[in-house]
Amino acid sequence: MHAKDPVRQLRSYRTCWLPAEQKPLRASPRDSGTYVPELAAAIDNDRNLTDGSRRCARKLAEYVYRTNRDSRTAGITVTYLKKALGKSRRSVQRYLRELESAGYIAVAVVHTGARMCAGLMVELLAPLIPRHGWKKSIKPDAPNLSQKNSSRYRTRLIPRILWAVRCTSPILKAWDSLQPPLLPFPMAA
Repeated sequence: MHAKDPVRQLRSYRTCWLPAEQKPLRASPRDSGTYVPELAAAIDNDRNLTDGSRRCARKLAEYVYRTNRDSRTAGITVTYLKKALGKSRRSVQRYLRELESAGYIAVAVVHTGARMCAGLMVELLAPLIPRHGWKKSIKPDAPNLSQKNSSRYRTRLIPRILWAVRCTSPILKAWDSLQPPLLPFPMAA
């Protein structure tokens, strides 16, 4: 058994009832006028989701509502979500995988002519949207999206699984080239 330190024990008795020191508060974000549209309650009630993935779903809904609410799809990058949520890139990717596996979003990779992806195309699926939809709150005189950068990228959508296969195929080819060929099996007579 360990001997107790009497000095430490007395300090603990003197201060244990005191409230913890408050953390310094950060500055409040400026009011940008954005808001999260109404969502289905399923996102809050789903026990398979983490709080981070719920917050990510709200941020996605906000972004999609602002950019392209008619088709419920929008091109977005992990970097944007990383900055908006204040989380790491791996956390954001995990949140997106959780939401996709739970059936709230569908994700495809936006591929340019180069060897890199230009971002993700996220589609909000029916379980995330309330039954009455978003059409009710659209203002009839709202301007359409700008066509200024419509031809900026010549892109095509690739499902995320196929993109992963495409990215790992050079590694597999290199690995196969390092392996010696298999010897034929001896045939018993």
